[in-house]
Amino acid sequence: MTFRVYLRDAHQRVSERTITGSPEAALAAFRVLTDRADLDGQRLLAVLSRDGAPVAHHDFSKPAPPAPGSVPARYWRGRTPDLGGMDQ
Repeated sequence: MTFRVYLRDAHQRVSERTITGSPEAALAAFRVLTDRADLDGQRLLAVLSRDGAPVAHHDFSKPAPPAPGSVPARYWRGRTPDLGGMDQ
């Protein structure tokens, strides 16, 4: 199993990439990215994928729920442990 965690901008450029076989390391890397309040308001996504399939996207351009315009399924700050069980 291969997990990828990275930032992707509006032009599909990727940065701050982590590639690991460990679900714990992937969750930790995703948590570090989603906790980056300095990126709030920017057109960036933090992406977590497993074997090439998306698991979660955190959209820094959207406000935190329950604010108007928020998208709870794309706001993972403080919720990454909810993605547990990925090693099954």
